[in-house]
Order: sequence, then structure tokens, then C-alpha cells
Amino acid sequence: MLKVIWVARFRPDIAKAEGRAHWREVHGVLGADVPGLDRYVQSHVVAPVPPSTQWPSFDGYSSGWYADDDAYVRSMASPEWAAIGADSDNLFDTPFFWGMSAFVHEQVVLAPPVGGAKLAAIVRFVHGDADCWVSRAEALLGEVPGLEGAVLNVAGDAIGVEGRTTQLALGFDGCAEYWFEDRTALIRALATPAWRAAHDGLKSTADAPAAWWAVMQERLVKEEAHVQGHLAGEVQRGHAPR
Repeated sequence: MLKVIWVARFRPDIAKAEGRAHWREVHGVLGADVPGLDRYVQSHVVAPVPPSTQWPSFDGYSSGWYADDDAYVRSMASPEWAAIGADSDNLFDTPFFWGMSAFVHEQVVLAPPVGGAKLAAIVRFVHGDADCWVSRAEALLGEVPGLEGAVLNVAGDAIGVEGRTTQLALGFDGCAEYWFEDRTALIRALATPAWRAAHDGLKSTADAPAAWWAVMQERLVKEEAHVQGHLAGEVQRGHAPR
């Protein structure tokens, strides 16, 4: 399948709680109607990662899965997509999407659970080496206690807010996603030597400053029957990584 990630930031005049409500109750409803969008997940930033109290530089991201390139192109041309695009300015800092939206190659390290607490990081590769980042993460994450799911998304081609492939320089190289049973398990894991070792080990391959780490609340908006079980440990192909 083809996967897209749109990293988002709310307009500066919109409160965080108000923005999350609009995203869930208005924008999400519109997105669920888009044809060809087989799976749609919102990941809302709900807190900085302890012990930091600094709110990260983004408010969340949406993930969308399509059967193939043709399905994506048809989806972008639909009136339903035009409707969600028209709502974008009501909620988001729309120019922020440019360079922060991309096709991604999804590497499932550990199939994520349904529900639970989620930790995410938007990263830049130190040496532009996606393979090194993925292999290093796979080797280190297995020792983290309480980790119930891990997905590494490597950014490929940038896309624009209207869905067109562009020549924009990407503002990120990858998005790491980690799941735990609940917020308590997440916080406990972050305090363990195993997590610190994994975090320190990954610094050699990806620069993930504290401002780009966040505790997330994931919301499954739409999932067609034929893609259920998509994340059951099977690596899916999107656009090839850079």
C-alpha cells in the first residue's frame, strides 16, 4: 500500500484543545468521506515528553493509506478531498504543510496494538542514511520494557497541500512511532536504562531534539475492511526511501 504522512501545526490563534476538537469532529469527518483513502489515522500531540515541559513544534500528524498511486491520484481529484482542503485554513497553519508532508516507506518493527499510549518523534537523519536508522532502531528497541509496538516511517517524496508531488525540500526525514499499554507504562519505560540506551544509540543516526518528541493520542478515523490487519507485522511498500 501507499502511505502518506501530513505533519500539522494549528493556527497560532487557536487553542490546543479547540484545535484537537475541530480536527476530530469536523476535519476528521470530512476526511472519512474521501474515496480511495482506505485507512485514516490522526495522531494528536497531547503532551511534551517528560521531563520536558516545552510543547513540541507541531500539533500532530495524519496518516493515510491508499491501495496504490492511481488510488491516491483519484482521491486527490475528488470533491470530498476539495472539501477537506477547504477546511484546512480554518484549523491549520497551512503553509507549514509544505515540506512537512510526504509519501513514506513504512517499516513495522513491532506490530502496534489497538489503543494504548503513543510516543512519536519527527527526526532528521544525521548522515541521510535511512537504512542505518532503521537497522539501529530494530537492534535497540527490543530491550525496552513495556514496548508494545514500533513503526519507523522513512520519508520519500514531498507533497504539497493540494496533493501534488513537488520539488520541495523536506523538513523531516522520518517519523518514529512507539506504543505502550498506557501513559503510566510509557512514562516508566522512559525512565529505564534500556530506553536511555536506545535513545542514545539512535543519536548516531538521527537527530531528534526534544522539541520534536511528543506524547500522542491516536485516533483511528477510517479503516476499510480489506486493509484490516495491515499492521500485523507485515512490512508494506510505499514510495522507496530517498
